[in-house]
Amino acid sequence: MGKRKKEIVLASVLVLFSFLCWWVLRSVFYGHNYFIGHWMLVVGAFVLFGIANCLAMLLVKDKKILFGGFAVGLLLFFVFFNAEPLYYPVVLGLLFLAFMSASRKIKKEENVQVDLDFFRIFKRGLPIFITALILVVSMVYYFSPELTRKSTTKINVPEKTINAILKPLEGLIEKKLPLGIDLDSNADKILQESQKQELENKFGIKVEKDDTGRKVLYKIIDYQLNNVTGAYQYLIPLGLAVGLFITLKIVSILYVGMVIMLSWGTIKILTMLNFVKFEKIQKEVETVTL
Repeated sequence: MGKRKKEIVLASVLVLFSFLCWWVLRSVFYGHNYFIGHWMLVVGAFVLFGIANCLAMLLVKDKKILFGGFAVGLLLFFVFFNAEPLYYPVVLGLLFLAFMSASRKIKKEENVQVDLDFFRIFKRGLPIFITALILVVSMVYYFSPELTRKSTTKINVPEKTINAILKPLEGLIEKKLPLGIDLDSNADKILQESQKQELENKFGIKVEKDDTGRKVLYKIIDYQLNNVTGAYQYLIPLGLAVGLFITLKIVSILYVGMVIMLSWGTIKILTMLNFVKFEKIQKEVETVTL
């Protein structure tokens, strides 16, 4: 097989694994598939995608084939995600620029080395590419249906959580109540009719006949929480997306090392299959002297 055909094969593999990555992202974030099996599929897909990118950036010398193949892979993104025609092209453009930069850095590092050190070669360019890829994943998560619902969904705090928060304050609250009455007493013994009417008129909190003082307190806390956070609820998806970006950025330290190691192993296998070969060439080195 000629060199050009091999480069086309590598570019085609890159397109294939790009498609696989976008498909698993769609499956997880839009299909609510959060089982271990699905996450293993995501990890496997992105590891293969990382290996394909490393091999392509190092071995494909023809820029038209290299960047053309990667561009086709990016266009496949819109098969699964096309709801945001403004933001998605921007982050994909950044990913393409990161790919170009990483490719240039990897090839530059290879050219200056005498004995090839694949860890140093791939480490030169892979991190910047992975950072841009994490940005794309975080953007997909930000616009996913789950986070869209969180920006409009009413916040419900479990009563057990409120109990845990109120536990240290119960004694202080009950000291303000009449003798023999506590938070578990009927609300009629704690609140006057005018107070109950005020709660309903001002806050929409209706006190039922069988409500206890504790139950009324739950309703007040629930109202206050949603009233305070309502104006800022649109920030919840942004905060979660930023949190995902930071988490993936930390995990990428291990991911980069794994991809480099597996890329080196893949090159060794391709060498045994005569798809890749090592050559000794003479390099001219510029120096300065007196």
